Amino acid sequence: MKPQPAPTPAFVTRLGNATIAGVYDGKRVMPLGDSFVANAPRAAVADALAAGMRARDTIEIPFTPLLLRLDDGLVLFDTGNGPQAEGTGFGLLLPNLRAIGVAPEDIDTIVISHCHGDHVNGLRDASGQPLFPNAQVLVPRRDLAYWLNADEAARAPEFWQANFANVRRIFDNPAQPALALLEYEDGDEIAPGVTALAAHGHSPGHMAFRIASGDATMLLISDAAHLPELFVRHPDWQLMFDMDPDAARETRMRLLDMAAREELPVAGYHWGLPNIARVRRDGEGFAFSRLPFP
Repeated sequence: MKPQPAPTPAFVTRLGNATIAGVYDGKRVMPLGDSFVANAPRAAVADALAAGMRARDTIEIPFTPLLLRLDDGLVLFDTGNGPQAEGTGFGLLLPNLRAIGVAPEDIDTIVISHCHGDHVNGLRDASGQPLFPNAQVLVPRRDLAYWLNADEAARAPEFWQANFANVRRIFDNPAQPALALLEYEDGDEIAPGVTALAAHGHSPGHMAFRIASGDATMLLISDAAHLPELFVRHPDWQLMFDMDPDAARETRMRLLDMAAREELPVAGYHWGLPNIARVRRDGEGFAFSRLPFP
C-alpha cells in the first residue's frame, strides 16, 4: 500500500496588502445522526452532503483557524482544539503553523470568535501553560460573560455543562499563568483593518469579522454557517450546536447576504481547505465556490 500524503497544512492567499492563511487543525468524523440538522429530515441532509460530493452517512467537521499577516504583526483568529494524542485526527494547528514558517512565539494577537472548546482549547497546553506566550488574547465580552456566569451555568442544558467548566479552566483559573486578556465588542476595530461584527446565535456572544487591506475586503463568519454544503446551501437549516437557532439563522442569512451583495470573499471556520469562497444567491439559499489553491 502506498503511504498516504500528508494533509495540506494551510491555504495561503493575498488580501490587498496582507497575507491570509487558513491553517488546518484537523477534523472530527462522526456518523450522520437524525439530530445534526434539527429541522430537516436525515435523508435531505444526506442528499445535500452527496450533492457536495461528501459521504452520505458521515459528518466530517474540519477546523480552520485563520492567520492574518499584517505589516506590524500576526493575528490568529481562534486556536483550534489544542494538542491531542497522536492519531486523533485534530489538534494539528501548531505543527501546521510551523510548516508555513510560523512559531507560536511569533503570534502577536489572538482573536477568539466565541468560547466553544474547539476555538479556545488551543490557548493552553495540558498543564495550563499558554501556548502563544507573546500574544494578546481578545475575547468577545458578551460571550465570555455568559460562559463565566454561574447562574447561566445552573440553568443551561446538560449538553453545555462541560463547556462552562472548560471556559473557567481557560480564562478564570488563578492556579494557571494569566493570559494577556482584552475584551472587545461589536463595532470595535480589534486590529488594523479588522472590525468585529455581532453574529450571535451559535453562541450568545459569537462574533464575525470584516477584514480590509488596501482595496480588498473579506468576511470571516466564524461558525455562523457551519459545513457549507449544508448551511450555506440551506441557510434555514438549524445546526444542533447552534445555541439560539432563530438568532443563528438570522445571523447566517445576514452575513451570507452581505457577502453576496457586496461580492466579498467569505471564510468559515468549519469549511476545511480552501476555507475561503465566493457566494451568490441561489433560490432560497446560496451557491458557493471555493477559491482555488494558488
